Amino acid sequence: ISKSLGYKPIDWFGDLPLFSIITIVSWQWLPFALLIILTALQSLPKDQVEAAKIDGANDFQIFQHITINHLKRPIAIVIMLETIFVLNIFAHIYATTNGGPGNATTNFTYLIYQKALLDYDVGGAAAGGIIAVIIANIFAFFLLKFLAKNIN
Repeated sequence: ISKSLGYKPIDWFGDLPLFSIITIVSWQWLPFALLIILTALQSLPKDQVEAAKIDGANDFQIFQHITINHLKRPIAIVIMLETIFVLNIFAHIYATTNGGPGNATTNFTYLIYQKALLDYDVGGAAAGGIIAVIIANIFAFFLLKFLAKNIN
């Protein structure tokens, strides 16, 4: 397309590797996140919105005080799930860029793979795996604590 428009072709994985990986992963997981948010929006109580309108609230105030408060838990769940998914991204990087150019798209999962299977450092890879599990558990702990605080 760029050649037909008179532009130089873009080497997405060579010139913009991180953007390419982010685009691929977003294309895969964004619909799931939006489906959760859409489901939460559909469960928004209409009587609260109508009561706020009767009390004189404008659209921004309704969005700020009713809609956002209603979406706190679903957004926290989406953040937790997407973080777990992002921690597991390996195949996209392996199939497209092999962690490069250089280390431009190397994430923790790919680094563990490099340590274990390319550098033959199984101990370092095992330590990296344990660190990844600990980080994921800490993140999940704080998100679950946030969710528990907001349960009415």
